Amino acid sequence: MIMLLCHRLPRVAALLAIPVLVLVAGLTLPVAHAASGDYAEGSVALSGAEQALQRGDCGAAAKQYQQAVQHIGQAELAERAAAMTLACGQYPAARAIAEHWLKIAPGTAEPLLALTYAELGEYQLADARRNFQALLGVVDDKPAELIGQLAQRAGTEPTLAMLRTMDDTRLRSGAAQLALATLALEGWDARLALRYVQAARTAGASNTVAAAIAARAHAVLGEASSATTEARLAATVPAGKLVPAQVMLLLGHEDEALAELQRLRTDPRAGSGAARMLAQLAIDSGDYAVAEQRSTALIADPDAAPLAVYYLGLIAERRGDDVTALRDYALLTGSGFEAQARQRTATILYRQGERDAAVRVLTASRDGAPDERIRGELAAAQLLADAGAENEALSRIESALRRSPGNPEISYQRAVFLERAGQADAALAALETLHRERPADPGIANALGYTLADHKRDLPRAEALIRSALASEPDNPALLDSLGWVLYRRGQYAAAVTELARAYRLLHDGDVGAHWGEALWAAGQKAEARAAWQRALAADPDNKTLAATVHRYAPTLTAPKPPPALEPAPRTSI
Repeated sequence: MIMLLCHRLPRVAALLAIPVLVLVAGLTLPVAHAASGDYAEGSVALSGAEQALQRGDCGAAAKQYQQAVQHIGQAELAERAAAMTLACGQYPAARAIAEHWLKIAPGTAEPLLALTYAELGEYQLADARRNFQALLGVVDDKPAELIGQLAQRAGTEPTLAMLRTMDDTRLRSGAAQLALATLALEGWDARLALRYVQAARTAGASNTVAAAIAARAHAVLGEASSATTEARLAATVPAGKLVPAQVMLLLGHEDEALAELQRLRTDPRAGSGAARMLAQLAIDSGDYAVAEQRSTALIADPDAAPLAVYYLGLIAERRGDDVTALRDYALLTGSGFEAQARQRTATILYRQGERDAAVRVLTASRDGAPDERIRGELAAAQLLADAGAENEALSRIESALRRSPGNPEISYQRAVFLERAGQADAALAALETLHRERPADPGIANALGYTLADHKRDLPRAEALIRSALASEPDNPALLDSLGWVLYRRGQYAAAVTELARAYRLLHDGDVGAHWGEALWAAGQKAEARAAWQRALAADPDNKTLAATVHRYAPTLTAPKPPPALEPAPRTSI
């Protein structure tokens, strides 16, 4: 499975609301730098940057912002310019702007943070590490919060890669070590998470919080006894009541997890969380009647209502009731599930022949933040590709890349769509370029290795690339899937089955299920292959790779047929 890149960037919508003329008029130039020529050139560059941003030309905007900051030595402008260029994924310009900002405001946290973001965006880990250590020297306390903030905005994988080898006394507190343990677990390195947990306990961190992280880490590794022991400890406090069930699911013990969640439904401290997990389990197993009942019950819980409405929309869609699905998805505007609802809405509209309306649903408004507009372009291209319009999707991505040259996420997606459009050589060339530019990025190494393996090219190198990615994220199911697939391509069926079974245990994904079943089939375990495909069809019935694989080997297998819908209850708000 080609791993998607996700460079999460600072929110900049509030900054975008600042009128250009107000911003320029409010600048106060230091006497030493207030030459009228510089100010005039800076003002022209700033105006050009804002105009370029309005028309979605991130590349031109980044160049103009950089010029404006150089001519106008003002921290407020540098802050805005850094935010805009980061949101555009124009990391070299963002880095130059942040460095200039640091000269304007030496010893302050904000430019150091922006500089760290830019370097993580470029996967320049050594430079990012140096500036993060300088940032720790500026920020007086709460390094744990800083770690969380950095991971949220710059992404888990590069943040963990930066911090993995850092030994700084300011990160040795119990809270900081717990933050690092959480980061390692989210970054799919369970062994590293356990080392941080032990350090956190030594530093006096909460033993039950540490146990909750350790339980999940042991479960990821398949260490059932240790995972169960830690989960019991975590469950002694209200916040950890769900940990045993979560651990059972990670271990692949679905029946035991189901029983535990049923037991917790009446627990006032964990009942709501248990009900959410039960609804998800019913959907993943294709039991839509039970899923509908559980989701409907969740609507009464204000915290769970958006999730419940999304689930009900998904159930209706899988039953073929597009009218109810669209109604439910529309109710999620402004909620935390709006993005998922918009994606599902667009899929339905496209299926109904409303192509232009589907694309409009995903396209961000012209006054949206740059990162929102980029995400909209990527989502629209993904929709087109999923619908079989690969060339149109590729054209859209290439247009986006011209407006945001060098943006790593768009560049990566261009390689993906080249491959899907049947241009394997061009896709591999694009991935080779990205790999040269970002050799430490495991997502790129995995994508290149997987694509080589999928096209049966240079399999030894493909395996080496995937294993290099796994060195950074040894428990990532997407990477384990890639390893299993290259082993399958090399005829090592037993080894492939082992890796793919673990990948599916950690991620019930249709692509992984397709590969797992195919490896089982090649290993002579045809009954097990059918069972694996049947499970994957229930969890991911719309997956095209899975459908094509099942059609080749076991065409009589089908996704579970949804039962008729219950009489829909009115849902006018959430």
